[in-house]
Amino acid sequence: MKRIFISQGDVNGIGNELLLKYFSEKDYAEDNIYTIIGSRKIFDRTGSVLKLSTSLYCDVSEEQVKDITAPGLYFLDITQGLCELNFGHATAEAGKLSGDAIKKGVMLARLTGGKLVTCPINKYSLNLGGYNYPGHTEFIAELLNTDNFLMILDGGVIKVALVTTHLAIKDVPAALSSDLIYRKGLILRDSLIKNYGIESPEIAVLSLNPHAGDGGLFGDEEARIIAPAVARLNENAAPGRAKFTGPLAADTAFTVKNIEKTDAFLVMYHDQGLIPLKMLSFGSAVNFTAGLPIVRTSPDHGTAYDIAGKGIADTNSFKNAVEKALLLR
Repeated sequence: MKRIFISQGDVNGIGNELLLKYFSEKDYAEDNIYTIIGSRKIFDRTGSVLKLSTSLYCDVSEEQVKDITAPGLYFLDITQGLCELNFGHATAEAGKLSGDAIKKGVMLARLTGGKLVTCPINKYSLNLGGYNYPGHTEFIAELLNTDNFLMILDGGVIKVALVTTHLAIKDVPAALSSDLIYRKGLILRDSLIKNYGIESPEIAVLSLNPHAGDGGLFGDEEARIIAPAVARLNENAAPGRAKFTGPLAADTAFTVKNIEKTDAFLVMYHDQGLIPLKMLSFGSAVNFTAGLPIVRTSPDHGTAYDIAGKGIADTNSFKNAVEKALLLR
């Protein structure tokens, strides 16, 4: 029996709908303890709008959460009913609640040895609410007082890991260094071995510039930064445990042949990896933060304000996030 904590996410998005649909379909491992963290009032209100029952969720206090031994569905209300529902809108109130739920979820997962699944947040709303972070990954890493983390997007047929995460394109070159790529490569290697059980992973490292710099014609980061990191990984950190290849030109890296022989792609910036991942796996992929002292996963999509409250959200990625959290070591 495992403990899964689920932060409610932005209540004006589709997070509550994902929760209500997934658990109402009974397509989950019922021998675990699932605790949702957020606003019970809005959870019930969303259930009423969508005509989905919330009666199966047992209210618990923070003191009780740590002592639960019976499998089931539980709800930890951290709002005292003060938040309001406003589908499709970014509000400071919803942003603060989403941040508060993440903080509580991280603390409880760490304290109890549980795992954390995070429903989608709206980054603008989060910042309005006083949490000045570019996303879940950086926020959770700071809460756990570590910079030893890596965002891995797992689409089943393809896994991509990000050297830089939520960063403007113009800031990426200055943020890259051989040491950073080396450290992220180590986390990726260790995660593939430890979390995924891949004994000797094959890892492709992508270039930054078009055609991998074309001999320096389009930039020298490949020769100056990326290639030395790949060599260092292979020479000092990976013998017998993993193989790193690269830097590979990004426009030809994601061929069918390369995907079939590669366990994960280490990419230099967000869209370089997210575009091919979402083309191949959107709606089913899972975001996993490797390197943390807790297991944390989330769906591969956002709050979907445009369809919030309409009852048409697809639960597939959320389902995969819960199941991946249960499987990951």
